[in-house]
Amino acid sequence: MKTRFLSLVLGGLFITQTALAQDGANQINYSTLAQQFVQSNQNGDANSTILPSVAIDNGFGSFIDNPASVALINDSYFTLGYLSNHAENTNTFKNVSSTIDGQLGRFSNIGLIYSAPTNRGSLVFGGGYTINNSVNRRNLLAAQNSNSTITDVFKQSSSSYNDIAFETYAIDYADVEQTQLESIFRIGFEEGNFPGIYQDVEVIQKSNVGELSLFAATEFQQNLFLGASIAVVSGSHNYSRNFFERDSENAYDGDFLFADENGQNGTDIHSILLTDEINSDILGTSIRVGGLYKVFSFLNVGASYAFANKYYITEDYYSRIRTTFDDNTFSEDDFDGDFTYEIRRPSQFNLGLAIDNLSGFTFSSSMEFIDYGSTELTLTTDPDLTFDEISVLREDEKIINNSISDSYNRVINWKVGAKYATKNGYELRSGIAYFPGKSMVFDADRSVISGGVGVPLSRDIYLDVTTQYSKWSDRSIVYEYYDNAAGQVRNESITEDISQLNVLIGLKFRF
Repeated sequence: MKTRFLSLVLGGLFITQTALAQDGANQINYSTLAQQFVQSNQNGDANSTILPSVAIDNGFGSFIDNPASVALINDSYFTLGYLSNHAENTNTFKNVSSTIDGQLGRFSNIGLIYSAPTNRGSLVFGGGYTINNSVNRRNLLAAQNSNSTITDVFKQSSSSYNDIAFETYAIDYADVEQTQLESIFRIGFEEGNFPGIYQDVEVIQKSNVGELSLFAATEFQQNLFLGASIAVVSGSHNYSRNFFERDSENAYDGDFLFADENGQNGTDIHSILLTDEINSDILGTSIRVGGLYKVFSFLNVGASYAFANKYYITEDYYSRIRTTFDDNTFSEDDFDGDFTYEIRRPSQFNLGLAIDNLSGFTFSSSMEFIDYGSTELTLTTDPDLTFDEISVLREDEKIINNSISDSYNRVINWKVGAKYATKNGYELRSGIAYFPGKSMVFDADRSVISGGVGVPLSRDIYLDVTTQYSKWSDRSIVYEYYDNAAGQVRNESITEDISQLNVLIGLKFRF
């Protein structure tokens, strides 16, 4: 098994201890992936995704905010939903900007609500699937880099690329004694005198995580509603990177590679292509409990709690380096493997207040309390680990989890929404949500504006259409390397302006 995880974990710790002021995040370090996996950024129900449902019901997906709220549902129905996502990402790297569009569509929910007949109060059961994490992100950058090369990463002995980079001449010995490895693009030049290299990079990240849930809620006492849900969380996260470097200005015009005994007929490097693929499967559980109280006929308060739970991650990875020489020959090498680990997702506490159907108007608000710094990784669950690796990783787990605790915030997410319902069943809805950045390193606050309609197509069929728009700024570390001349760790990062438009369509079939 090629231990990619060891280089990432140890490399991540090294960077954290020596460069805490760095911006952005390295997209393939496990601390970053953990935050990606545990976030919940989508409610797959077109009705529930606008107004918060901590203190009021808004259809099938209400149980995600508070399972007690579904006790307010009077009808039994089957629901089906679809999500269309359009993402626009503007990247800036070395003062060169590029904009990329992306589009994807997927089923967002399928479920059943059953409101049981009761003499008084209510008893509601339900179950089904709903998406809660959907990512469609693409970075594209192309520019001349006069500071560093991706091959600076390869020369570090802890790098998982070290072996295949040496075999493909991306790195080589810089001294006659063969004691020091160096980037192939720095050999033959004075330290600190780097001619530069043209970099062309594409990074694609996609995730699709949802939960298969069962929930129940009842009016426990007059005006007091209690509920609970249990779910199996499953899905996938896919990361791919093509990192292409080429000598577009022929700054490297040597002949020291493959020269004959007379030092003639040699060649040099024309380009290097690094390809990475990381495919992660996610499996976990989710348990929620909640309560809702009708203070008056038109005023509700609610609270819910989602327990901390574990996600089990199974990862397959593949990396390849292909080096092309000036004489059009090439050399390539690769490695692959798999790894399993665990993530402890932080708990979440919700509070909500709603004014329900006051002259046709409904207003709802909520606060979500989440401590992202309490996210924890367990790296010693892989059965293929040796005893020595487990011993090292036990100590590293403590260090990296302390780093997460020091790097991520306790946040309070705010959501407010309103709707107007006509007497014949039509609804107009609007809402806004504010999500403070969870990183202490870089501010990436995000707001989501939502609007939608509910349309009765017939007595038993109801249509929900919702649009959501969000825009925020972010940064991503492309790679981290050790600068020998400066004697410190540096990184190459990109700034990002991201906008996303989601359209959710849902159908309810009453029975």
